[in-house]
Amino acid sequence: MTEKKGLEAIVEEIHHLIIEQGLEIGDKLPSERFLKEELGVSRQSVREALRALEFLGIIYVRRGEGTYLANIDNHQLFQLIAKYLIRTDEQREDLVEIKLMMENYVQEQTSSKQKSVMDYDNDIMKKIYTLVDKYTGEL
Repeated sequence: MTEKKGLEAIVEEIHHLIIEQGLEIGDKLPSERFLKEELGVSRQSVREALRALEFLGIIYVRRGEGTYLANIDNHQLFQLIAKYLIRTDEQREDLVEIKLMMENYVQEQTSSKQKSVMDYDNDIMKKIYTLVDKYTGEL
């Protein structure tokens, strides 16, 4: 495990394991015992990290079955955070500007005024655009 200590280090190491093992949404995470041994930390520390990841919506637990990687795209935590981060008209206007920049970028890249961000072949951009679009009008 890295030199970092505490919850943040354990969460980061779990993230590295997820990437190394190529886990995707719906895949089962390694057991608490495996994580404890692999990371060289106590089982209680692993449980605390898993609870934090569950709260964030990154994983979900099926009692008696295991822990699975979740789809966080529509997690309610995004809306809660947005309400605290985006509070002024100026901030909303900044989001609208970001949205327009993304739209213009896609149109320039595709040499077409009809192609939208959602038709563009970049999943991360689509997710960010969807969030920005949602929170420019909702708050």
